[in-house]
Amino acid sequence: MNRLSYLMELCCISGIVSIVVRFLGGIELSYVILLVLLTIDTATGMATAVKYNRFSSRGLSKFAKKVITYTVCIITVRLLELGVLTLVETTMLSQLMLAILEVTETVSILENLTLLGVPIPSNFIVFLLQHLKIPGLDKVITKSQNRNKELSEIEDIIKYQLPSFNDDEIRCMLEINFKIWKKTAQQIEHLIKEQDDDNYELIYYKMMAQIELAIKERDDEWKREGISRLYIDKFHMCNDNKMDRLVQTMKYICFCDEPIEDKKERLIEAIITMLYQTILDGHRCMS
Repeated sequence: MNRLSYLMELCCISGIVSIVVRFLGGIELSYVILLVLLTIDTATGMATAVKYNRFSSRGLSKFAKKVITYTVCIITVRLLELGVLTLVETTMLSQLMLAILEVTETVSILENLTLLGVPIPSNFIVFLLQHLKIPGLDKVITKSQNRNKELSEIEDIIKYQLPSFNDDEIRCMLEINFKIWKKTAQQIEHLIKEQDDDNYELIYYKMMAQIELAIKERDDEWKREGISRLYIDKFHMCNDNKMDRLVQTMKYICFCDEPIEDKKERLIEAIITMLYQTILDGHRCMS
């Protein structure tokens, strides 16, 4: 039954694409490029979901939903251009809309590739947007800068705080901890971005699953690096209560009545706050 449903969705999409390409006139290449980016984003998103045990058969349905909503958006703008044809003849508005959607998909693809392990610099997306010089992208750039600023704080902790530890073993232990939490923060961001309903309980339990995976991955890494059991036990004595508070804070944020974007920012802030507290716990391990 699922295969039949997917086949029907693909037939519907192909029909929509053929109709729209004939309608657009002059900007069909940009529309085809957007469809290619959509396909790559869906493929990389599903690969990321498989890697982090979040795979769901809803991927193709989300692809179909994006094709339909993006197409309606582009057609609406194109109809506006045709409606004012007696005053001005232009395709600039529809081209701009296509460009913004293409940039959105490109950013999403790069984020997926980062989660898949491709070493893309954290500020590359901001650099890319700044050099495109497309009018109307100021807000997108600002949003991306704020996002990178939040996650780059974890890199700043690793770069500027960890060198203060003279003990190599503790420094290694904390570096593993922070790198895994940075990846977890990215995954939570990605998870919330994909959440398209108000099921607060589902968001919460998905995040708890990510946190459990992060803790397991951290402990496995510590074991592989041969971190002393004494240091690990002392760290848990100092840090476990912070983890409990983080979980309670995240639960409160998930179930509160706030826009999803505000929740995302508050969740990342909660993780960063916990990591700064972890620095203090690391110093206690040395005492």
